[in-house]
Amino acid sequence: MFYFTPSRLVALMTNTLIVIGLISSVHAENSDHNHPHSIQVNGMGIVLIAPDKADLILAIEIQAKSAEIARDQAGATMTALIKAIKESNVADKDIQTRQVSLYPIYKQDAANKINGYQLANRVTICVRDISKVSTIIDSAVTAGGNAVRLQAINFAIDNPEAALAQAREKAYANAHAKAEQYAKLAGLTLGRVMHISEGNSMQPMSVPYAEMSVMRKATSTDNSTPIQAGEQEVSVTTEVIFGAE
Repeated sequence: MFYFTPSRLVALMTNTLIVIGLISSVHAENSDHNHPHSIQVNGMGIVLIAPDKADLILAIEIQAKSAEIARDQAGATMTALIKAIKESNVADKDIQTRQVSLYPIYKQDAANKINGYQLANRVTICVRDISKVSTIIDSAVTAGGNAVRLQAINFAIDNPEAALAQAREKAYANAHAKAEQYAKLAGLTLGRVMHISEGNSMQPMSVPYAEMSVMRKATSTDNSTPIQAGEQEVSVTTEVIFGAE
């Protein structure tokens, strides 16, 4: 059996309290280290820029009594259309056939017999000079006549890197401003950046489908087809986590 004098008992209790205090202090430090204060925000940056290229989706549609006649007429029409486009200084690499289809047309009666055939041929033309879009459309109308269809115009930016760089700067500035506001509201001091992630979105602008026969009426008075490219929106979203004290 052990006996402690009062002085030794006091010393033992003091040492025990010191050890407990040290353990508590280490635990608090680890807790602060594992769960530091942070502020997580999202930022957005938007830059408006004029597009510098356009993709035209052109098609021809021919109906004839036989598949062979439809093929021959469609071939002649598309050849004339492509020739006119090339004369507008569009390179071969920027003209691509996207779809060719041939299907029968049935009579709308009880017999449901084949009454003819329709052939459709669709091409995409990349126009790298926006100022030539109207001219190329008018040339296609003149060459292909009523068989030609303009299915869509998609404007885009050939090299968006400079615009994306500006949008990133705006997105980060937007995120930083938000974080500073939250830090002030919470009574904290904004610290270093702990994490950054990015997402960007740049959608092409599309002009709805238009019948070329309608445009042909406009060009019959020697007026070119009006095309307005407008501006393209380049946007960047970013997520930033800042440390805070």
